[in-house]
Amino acid sequence: MNYAFVFSIIVVIVLARLYREHLRLKASQSEGSSAAQSRIDALEDRVRTLEKIVTDDGFDLKREFDKL
Repeated sequence: MNYAFVFSIIVVIVLARLYREHLRLKASQSEGSSAAQSRIDALEDRVRTLEKIVTDDGFDLKREFDKL
């Protein structure tokens, strides 16, 4: 039997497994990044809400009453 042929088959199998593992890792990373992006979006919404509260005129009035 030709050893080069056997060696080439082994190389193809190893490369196929590596490629399959690469695709699996890439898919799992994209799931994680979408979860992180949704968390970032939620935090941005919370910051916007806090900015509205702090810049509201009623907020300053409450602080003035608290000073008295």
